[in-house]
Amino acid sequence: MAQRVQRIAGWTALVAVLLLVVGMVASLVSSAGSWAVGSTGFGNGTAGRGGYPGMMGPGMMGMMGWGGSAPTSGAGPIAGAPEVRVQAANFSFTPGEIRLPKDAAVNLTFVNPASTGVVHDLTVPALGIHIVAGAGETTTSGLHGLPAGRYPAYCSVPGHAEGGMRATVIVE
Repeated sequence: MAQRVQRIAGWTALVAVLLLVVGMVASLVSSAGSWAVGSTGFGNGTAGRGGYPGMMGPGMMGMMGWGGSAPTSGAGPIAGAPEVRVQAANFSFTPGEIRLPKDAAVNLTFVNPASTGVVHDLTVPALGIHIVAGAGETTTSGLHGLPAGRYPAYCSVPGHAEGGMRATVIVE
């Protein structure tokens, strides 16, 4: 009986090591969403609903790379432009409808309170917006010339959009 338990433990350890190696290779190979702090684990997988990203894409194995801060798209704040603030919580944005001016300069400020304990981002692919803030950080990105329309927004950290961290950006 003891030998059988040892054999099972040996096979379990071997499978765990193989899965670790496969995950590391998948993380290195995935070019989707590479960050300075590690692979995002974000992929265009089949699990996404409502136009949001799925979690089963090629980068999912890199999920443990999330942490700290990461680069933000867009320019820094635009002097004299009005500010629109969006606050992250665990699995929600406030406000849920983010209104931005059409064809005008605006500073989009993304606040991630320390109480969330994790990095969050505000991603609007159709507008090229990707603003990241670590827990306790505030990030402002200057935007201008946005086309009118309604655009889906979400947090691209694995599992967050699927958990309800979505919003709508309305440019008018």
